[in-house]
Parts: sequence; structure tokens; C-alpha cells
Amino acid sequence: MIFGSQMQKSTWLGAGAIIVAVLLWSMDGVIIRPKLYTLSAGLVVFLEHAFDFIVLAPFIWLGWRRIKNLTTKDWGSLLWICVFGGLIGTIMITKAFFAAVNGEVTFATVILLQKLQPIFALVLARLLLGEKLAAKFYGWAIVAIGAAYALAFGQSGINWSDVLVQNRATLFALLAAFSFGSSTVFGKRIVNHLDFRSVAALRFGITAILALILILINDDIWLVNAVSPLQWRLFGIIVVTSGATALFIYYYGLRRVTASAATICELFWPVSAVALDYFINRNTLTPLQIAAGSVLLLAVVLATKEARPGPIKFSATTIPGRGTGRVLGFATANLDKVTLDMEHGVYLVSARFSGQTYRGLLHFGYRETFDLGPSLELYLIDFVGNLYGVTIEVEVIRRIRDVKKFPNAEALQHQIRQDLKELEKVQ
Repeated sequence: MIFGSQMQKSTWLGAGAIIVAVLLWSMDGVIIRPKLYTLSAGLVVFLEHAFDFIVLAPFIWLGWRRIKNLTTKDWGSLLWICVFGGLIGTIMITKAFFAAVNGEVTFATVILLQKLQPIFALVLARLLLGEKLAAKFYGWAIVAIGAAYALAFGQSGINWSDVLVQNRATLFALLAAFSFGSSTVFGKRIVNHLDFRSVAALRFGITAILALILILINDDIWLVNAVSPLQWRLFGIIVVTSGATALFIYYYGLRRVTASAATICELFWPVSAVALDYFINRNTLTPLQIAAGSVLLLAVVLATKEARPGPIKFSATTIPGRGTGRVLGFATANLDKVTLDMEHGVYLVSARFSGQTYRGLLHFGYRETFDLGPSLELYLIDFVGNLYGVTIEVEVIRRIRDVKKFPNAEALQHQIRQDLKELEKVQ
């Protein structure tokens, strides 16, 4: 019960952090972003990411020990969120709204298609991360998505004859929805294995490089001379609001919730955007919008409550290791699944092989005390023998702590003994 309450507290903390980040992003959309529309989309992406990276760059140095040991799968996830979440998504949604401003497509079309983002995220979270949550979660998720549409179109309604799908802006909006939705999923994958501070710093740094290449190719670099003093100040404001600060907070929250829950929490955006529009621009809200906003908030809360992930189970085969466990006096079996979509940490587990079930500890993550890369190591307290080449079915009971760097082997031995005391409590 104590573990359950701790996990629920962590979930609410994560959801709250994502909502705060979304509030900052909505401020950007209502107050800041419209004043940058005179610049090219690529130049805006480059400048904001470059300034954000300057602020967060120290976290790359602080997290270098882990960054240098990232797996190919981790780097792939990181590049995905940079290319799609940082570059393509931002440019596509900007181009879509530009097309709406120019009359090529209606705003209704852009908003309607862009709000497919949580659908993309929910499907990809199931397919790529194996997230299969309770039926009640998906029920409330559907309610939240429906309420978001009602909130967005509650002022003027939606005329389906105005929705144009055979238009290049349609592709822009769809790409933006897919880019942002998929980035939530791949973002969850990378924050499972790398601290959120380093993820945010790398995201801004890599995206800034990609954007720079883009504006050099398009010869937009010279447009920097057209940036007004007000716009330079706005880029500075972005750093402390919707840029570095918001993404820093967002990845902190994403570490603590499932990707599915995160994408539903992101639906707080239309609530905050409409509220800011009301307080800043004095645009009145219709009764439908007020009702939809209330339903959306309730649905987000109840969906988050039901967003508990199911039990983690996997099969892995034992492989030769470096023998560090034996040196410590706790002989471990090294497993071949070092790219699991599971948060790094130390876990209490049950393991089954050869018709027998054993209790044990599972270490998943970097062997920081020895400055080594990630490993998946299993220690069984009731087993004596040779496990090389054996396929083991592992079921996680609960996570007990983060992976830590200890000053020496003796300190690590002491911690393992403390971990084993937690295992003794498991029946």
C-alpha cells in the first residue's frame, strides 16, 4: 500500500509538471508566437533553440558520463524527438497556420487535424512502448479528446463544408500532429534511460544544428538582419517561459508518467489557451466552451488516475558479463535486454526458469561506480549454479531506487545489502 501511494504521488507530480509546461506553451501561442510570424519558420526554430541550448548546455557536461554510453536505440529516440518534435513539427504547424492566414485553408481544418496528436501518441505508445492501460483510462481519454474539440470550436462551431483535406496545408497539419504525438512516445523512451536535464539540453542543441543547416540551405540565414529589437527580446522571454524552462519541466514530468497519460495531460493546452485569450484579449466564452473546459479538466484528472501501467514482464537470455557482481560478493546473471523500454533503476523481481520461481534483485542501467555502460543484471538469493545461456522469464514486483554512483565498492556492497532487506519483505 505504501508503494502504491508513492507511485500515485509520483504520477500526480509528473502530470502536474506536464500541465505547467503546457500552460507555458499556451502563453507562447497566445502572446509571443504571433509577434514572430514576420520571420521565416526555420529562422524562428533556429534562434529559439540556439538560445535555449546556451542556457541548458552545462547539463550536457554534467551528464556526459551517461550520454557517452547511450545505446543506438537511445540515440535513435533522441534524434527522433529533435527531428520531428523540435524541427519538423514546429515548422509544419507554423506553415499550416501561415496557409490559413493566407486563405489557402481554413483555420478549422488546421485545428481539426492538429488535434489528432493524442491519437497518434496513444497508438504509438501501445505499439512501441507496450503501454496497455486500463479500459477506464481509454474511456476518459476519448472524453478528453472530444471535449478538446468542443472547446476549440465552441465559439463559432464547425462547418464541415469548410474543412478542406485536399490541400498542402492538410499535409502540414497532419505532419505536425504526428511529429508532436510521436515525440511524446520517443521522449518517454529516452527519459527512461537518461536524466531529463540532459535530454532537454541535447534536444535543443541537436535541433539548433539541424535548423541551422536548414536555413543555410534555404539561404534564410541573412534574414536574421530583419529581426526587430522587440523580437530579440521575445526570444529571450521564450527561453525563460515556453523554451528551456517549459521543456525542462515537461521532461521532468514525462519521467514520472506513461506516454499515454502525458499526451492526455497535454490536452490542458486548449483550456489554458482559451483562458488566456479570455483574460488577455477579452474574448468571451460560450456556455459550450465553459462546459467543455470543465469536462476536459475532469477527464484529464480521471484519466491520469487510471493511467497505472500494467505489470512489467519480459524474457531474456543470460550472457557472459564482466564479473563485477562476483567481485562484490553478489554473483549476478547478465541478461541480453539492455534496451528495454523501462526506467533505469533497481527492482524487486521474481524470475522463473527450469520450472522453478526465484526472488531476486534486478539492476537496469549504467554501472556508474565502475564507469561502465548500461547493463541488465539479475541477482537471485535462493539459487546456486550456472546460469549461462539460460532463458529466464522476469516479472517486476516494484522499483525500489534509482541507479546511483557510489564512492567505492564497499559503499555499493552496503547498498546491495539494504536492497536485499527490501526483498525479504516480499512474500
